[in-house]
Amino acid sequence: MGTATVSPKVRTQHELQITRVFDAPRELVWRAWTDPAQMKQWYGPRQFEARNLTADVRPGGKWRDCLHSDGFTDSSGEWRTADVWQGGEYLELIEPERLVFTFHWEEGSGLPEHDTVITITFEEHAGKTTMNFHQAFFVTEEDRDGHMKGWNSSFEKLDEFLREVKHGH
Repeated sequence: MGTATVSPKVRTQHELQITRVFDAPRELVWRAWTDPAQMKQWYGPRQFEARNLTADVRPGGKWRDCLHSDGFTDSSGEWRTADVWQGGEYLELIEPERLVFTFHWEEGSGLPEHDTVITITFEEHAGKTTMNFHQAFFVTEEDRDGHMKGWNSSFEKLDEFLREVKHGH
């Protein structure tokens, strides 16, 4: 009997890694990820807003959100409106440097309903914060690529939000 292994290539095809540098101190970036009132301001891709976002930010605490859009063009080019529910559980919090939580689309969303684990680390250098975002494991590359588009769009909104907070607007 042999041992089943997953090749490194297959493993990386089913993981998402995004690194972003934000022009804001680490504490501000941490709060944007852990304060539900702040999360509502940026969480979700463009054309979507976080509605009904709740987050019990502690190990074992749950988070849940409805991504709402009055209209967007889907991958087939069709115009749609949407209310898509997602949620998960916080696994680890080391303020302000490491955040780990699960992510899943809720039943009926039409999206893959398995859990992935998101690990985010925050490193401050000269008043800027490097955020290393990792999400795994996806069942398909298509699912991973969809998350990559969504998260990158969310992180653009986060960057804008942090600029506003930093400058007191």
